[in-house]
Amino acid sequence: MTILLSNDDGFRAPGIRTLKEYLNNYATTIVAPNKNVSACSSSLSVTKNLTLKKHNISEFSINGTSADSVHIATRGFLKNRIDQVISGINFGSNMGDDVVYSGTVAGAIEGRFCKYTPIAISIANRQPKYLNDLKQKLDLFLPKFIGVKIKNSILNINIPDIEFSKIKGVRITILGSRRISKNAKKIFKNKKSFWCIGDVGPSISTNKESDFYAIRQKYISITPINIDMTDHKIIKSLKKYEK
Repeated sequence: MTILLSNDDGFRAPGIRTLKEYLNNYATTIVAPNKNVSACSSSLSVTKNLTLKKHNISEFSINGTSADSVHIATRGFLKNRIDQVISGINFGSNMGDDVVYSGTVAGAIEGRFCKYTPIAISIANRQPKYLNDLKQKLDLFLPKFIGVKIKNSILNINIPDIEFSKIKGVRITILGSRRISKNAKKIFKNKKSFWCIGDVGPSISTNKESDFYAIRQKYISITPINIDMTDHKIIKSLKKYEK
């Protein structure tokens, strides 16, 4: 059983380090971006040459995205077959609409051709306060999904940033929704103007089956997602436009 670890927070991020320590009983290899590339989505660097840097026998960084990292690792760089990809642990939630932009989720998606179901893991806080008991939180779900194949799915997991003793359990959820993001900001520096992307919008999901609701209720959220973006419900009604 060989596991590839990646992320979008960068090769040296504490989340991926915690994950490697937690999985020390497995054969793990890290291939991850050499810097923070958050919100890179599933971007592949097809217009530039990528460089891999070897840090030790099982750890490498790349001057690209999380999708680059997993793609190159599983499609040519690593000679040994990768059985499963785990992406994270990301600092910051990846719920609802976030999955469209998430480099953490993208890393997992790129591992969809491996033998077992890829997993993306995030903590629902960009500056988490409760990390000392993170391994106990992982115990609640991660061992159950290592070496498991769930057809056509990627598991998107979010952990509430609270003490382990306050976590009520694990919930299988659907993706919720956010309001539109806040306006971009124009700033001036050295007589030049720049634009900064606005913060994400607040949750508007009231569905008790959603990831947002689970996190608010102090549960770990596990959402199975896939890359089929077809709106199957509307196909029949659009048939009238066919010629």
